[in-house]
Amino acid sequence: MLTGGIIVVASFAYVGLLFAIAAYGDKRADAGKSLIANPYIYALSLAVYCTSWTFYGSVGRAATSGIGFLPIYLGPTLMAALWWFLLLKMIRISKANRITSIADFVASRYGKSQLLGGLVAIIAVVGIIPYIALQLKAISTSFSIILHYPGVAMPEKLDAPLFLGDNTFYIAMLLAAFTILFGTRHLDTTERHEGLVAAIAFESLVKLIAFIAVGVFVTYGMYNGFADIFRRAAEYPHLHALMQLGSQFGGYTTWASLTLVSMLAILLLPRQFQVAVVENVDERHLNKAIWLFPLYLFAINIFVLPIALGGLLRFPAGGVDADTFVLTLPIAENQLWLALLAFIGGLSAATGMVIVETIALSTMVCNSLVMPLLLRWQRLRLRLAERADLSRWLLRIRRGAIVGILFLGYLYFILPAKPMRWCRSA
Repeated sequence: MLTGGIIVVASFAYVGLLFAIAAYGDKRADAGKSLIANPYIYALSLAVYCTSWTFYGSVGRAATSGIGFLPIYLGPTLMAALWWFLLLKMIRISKANRITSIADFVASRYGKSQLLGGLVAIIAVVGIIPYIALQLKAISTSFSIILHYPGVAMPEKLDAPLFLGDNTFYIAMLLAAFTILFGTRHLDTTERHEGLVAAIAFESLVKLIAFIAVGVFVTYGMYNGFADIFRRAAEYPHLHALMQLGSQFGGYTTWASLTLVSMLAILLLPRQFQVAVVENVDERHLNKAIWLFPLYLFAINIFVLPIALGGLLRFPAGGVDADTFVLTLPIAENQLWLALLAFIGGLSAATGMVIVETIALSTMVCNSLVMPLLLRWQRLRLRLAERADLSRWLLRIRRGAIVGILFLGYLYFILPAKPMRWCRSA
């Protein structure tokens, strides 16, 4: 029997392990023995692209659009073939000009325009806040679902108090605390966080193993392999349609647009720029990442459609959200440890994204928004000029930005869900 205490302890134990890996990575870096000077770790860190949407949402999309989930991963696979030229050039330009964020990179191409850098930072923050809210929703929802083990129950939309009375608020603030510990323990002129990269690479392994474990169980435990599950699904017209590419699910226009967007995302998302460019310690690591990263995407997606079809066959009444099949199928089959592993895998996918994204955004907020505004005040500029070391100021700004970004993510998650409660409390 899983209790709330066991789930919380397992979650904290896992995050504690991540912190230990990060601390060890930083210690090795300080000693001049880099832990991440390895092409395999670099390739795994790029898999921060696979968030909780990959872990949960791709199955949900496959349950409604069939193979329509593939363009999100086809784009990065195609773009990886261009990395030997495109990403390599971005890495060299960034190292030569000490570029530490996508905002700096774009601004540097136009005369190092502070206005343009600030605009890119604002767009990035506004655009990423909903995505962070999605990770908070995934953690909160999966915790509520596994808490009902061995029953399968969807979370109810309760009229719970905001902030201190809401578990999601504590999740957001805990993630802010861990992000600060991961990414702003000290200031580095290169903005590299070797311990963080090592922890993200480990997280990529955990979520891959967890997803494959669920996929193997559904495909070969609940059913007798791919052929069996596809044969059973083919007996139902609405499920058979999911295995075909047709206009009923958006057709070729949707595929082309999603592929293009995902090709740009793998290069331009703040977290991808952070791990692929800023955190790169050796450009030769690209030689293996070019084929290892697409291989990772193939491995984590090979069981998406079987899990989606297995969930639709197992829950024909439709009372279970397809986005939760990765977690609810092991629960429905009384697979306690597999359910716990799936929960940890989803937690890993969500926390990895939040940690790297908020670090990247906090760097942009500090360097492209806050500091340029502060330096416009002559009196403050003179006071700053008198200080020999501004590292404390910069760290405080970044830590404040991390807390602020996570708080905004929480607000974006909670306000649409509880508008009436917000109005009554306001």
